[in-house]
Amino acid sequence: DYSRNGHTVLRSFIPQQTIEQLKSEIVPYANSQTLAAWKQKVEVQLADSADEYYRQNSQSIANGLADIEACQDMLESLGMANGDLPFLQFFNTWRAKDSNAPTVRQLCLSPYLAQAASILMDSPTVKLYQDSLFHKRAGDGWTPWHSDSRMAPFDTSKMITFWIPLQKVPTPENGGTGLLFVNYSHSDFALPYWNGAEGKEYERLEQRYGSGSIAHHMPMSVGDVTVHNGWTLHSADGAEFVEEGEDRYAFSVTFVDGNAEVRADALLENNQQTKGDMEDVWSYRPWVTQVEPRTSFRHALVPIVWPVERND
Repeated sequence: DYSRNGHTVLRSFIPQQTIEQLKSEIVPYANSQTLAAWKQKVEVQLADSADEYYRQNSQSIANGLADIEACQDMLESLGMANGDLPFLQFFNTWRAKDSNAPTVRQLCLSPYLAQAASILMDSPTVKLYQDSLFHKRAGDGWTPWHSDSRMAPFDTSKMITFWIPLQKVPTPENGGTGLLFVNYSHSDFALPYWNGAEGKEYERLEQRYGSGSIAHHMPMSVGDVTVHNGWTLHSADGAEFVEEGEDRYAFSVTFVDGNAEVRADALLENNQQTKGDMEDVWSYRPWVTQVEPRTSFRHALVPIVWPVERND
């Protein structure tokens, strides 16, 4: 399924007790980092603004916002109301020495996940790229169609994400907001080449790929994990009809081929890129300028996790 469709599901892949412990650790830590998550959303919108001043100074403007209300006001001025946000995102808890979340680090560096990534990517050497916690609040909007590799600094076809819901996910008919995937999209080179990352072609995906090409793996039990290729188009429904207090959390771990090279244009002056999306800049900004583009590299923040004997 993974090779053909660009995604699959691994049922009961992670013990339920591990998921429960993970949630008990990471959610309180994320709550302490909420302002940073809002600033990240502001920076992404500023970097995509038509205003050159905003684009050139996106990082400093976002970092200068004092509280969540100021972030919300800025987003609203940029045309994004609170309900338009698809989620709040928290990057790389595995790196945070003050997170008090040992289960996150153990899971991210686990040979269990890393070996599975190696098999599915057909990569003898695997690096940990990032982890993310997604907090979808009651009332949050839908996540548009996108592919993760457009947000990463690598020039590779071998990137893979394990998406781990921290609670049960019902069917879409019953309010489930798990990931939706477009079958075969990871091997459709024509779509982004001729149409870019946005546009009307993304509004007619079933016509392009055929009836039934939009797939999902819901319902999901605690311990089930979906896996998708970095170039697979995916999205998620909004939580407009979710009751207040029923926030949903999902944790993702993304791996990349150990020989993947960083693009020279991954992060230019003033945090701009010539290609790709800025969504994950907060994740790779701490290390990407410290490695030589277009070379095999080693860096402690992108460690080799498979094979075990080569662990950083």
